[in-house]
Amino acid sequence: MSQNENETETEAAQQNENPEIETLDAAPPASPELRAKILADPNVAKVAAQLGTPLEEYVNQIAYYMNNPGVVPALAQMSDEDIKKHTGNDAPTFEQIGAAVKAASDAFMAGQAPSGFDPARKNTVDMPSTGGEQVKTTSADPSLQDAIKKGRFPSKG
Repeated sequence: MSQNENETETEAAQQNENPEIETLDAAPPASPELRAKILADPNVAKVAAQLGTPLEEYVNQIAYYMNNPGVVPALAQMSDEDIKKHTGNDAPTFEQIGAAVKAASDAFMAGQAPSGFDPARKNTVDMPSTGGEQVKTTSADPSLQDAIKKGRFPSKG
């Protein structure tokens, strides 16, 4: 089996496993109302020009994602030569990618740590960790014990 046939079978299997993944060669045409709304933003034409994408195609892509907010854009896989050709930049090395992922992870973890501006929470009552001293009982006043019993267990009469 050739490599192309193997890749095609793998892609077909992935699509069968994930039926929610949509594959489109191009986004469907936008409605005239939505197209006008998108083109009202002057940045749309600038971004399309910077990306080297025809304006009509770019507008259709925006409209597609506006009409389907749950759809996640697919990632494009490119050869190093294509990256250089399309972006003018060299493809990142594994070390650069690893450093970027580590920096993002560190930034995320820093956001999870206490800021230093939040005061440390203190116990409202300081309790000794050993439990403190045992309360020593002394002989109680019998009249006081009688008053407590009468208050707790009133006579029914």
